[in-house]
Amino acid sequence: MTYGVGIAKGLFTVLRHVTRKPITVQFPEEVRDIPPGARTNLVWFVERCTGCSTCAQACPDGCILVEPEPREDGSYLVQRFEIDFRLCMYCGLCTEACPYEAIQPGGSYTNVVQDPNQLYKDKAGLIAEANTYLTEHDWIYPNGQRAVEQWIHP
Repeated sequence: MTYGVGIAKGLFTVLRHVTRKPITVQFPEEVRDIPPGARTNLVWFVERCTGCSTCAQACPDGCILVEPEPREDGSYLVQRFEIDFRLCMYCGLCTEACPYEAIQPGGSYTNVVQDPNQLYKDKAGLIAEANTYLTEHDWIYPNGQRAVEQWIHP
C-alpha cells in the first residue's frame, strides 16, 4: 500500500517539474544575479576594520591572518591582513564574527586563476578588490549600507 503512494508522489513531482520552463543560465554570456548573503568571495574593507582579530579566531581553516599594532589611544592599527583563499571553504563564520562588518561575502564568483598562488591575498590585494567592488556597486557595501567615497586607498 505504501509503495503505491510513494510512486504516485514521485511521479507527481516529476510531472510538476516537466511543465516548468528551464532556468539554466548560459554563463559567461549571461550572468546570474547574486542573491544577498550568498557565500561568494569575501571582501575586506579596511576602513571598517579595527584589528580585533575575531574573524581570524572564528575561521576554522585558519586562512585569515591579522597582525594588529596597538596605538597610544588603545585602538589598533592593522599592519598585516591576509586571506588564503586556497584554504577558505567560504563558510561565512568570519563574516558572522566580525562586529563591524569589515569582512563581508559578496565578491565576484568569477575569480578563476590558473596559478593557485594568486588566491593568496595580502592587505594591498584585498584593498584593491574592495575598491573595485565599491566602484562597481555605486559605493554600496554588500550588506546594503552606503560607503564613504573618501576611503579609497591606493
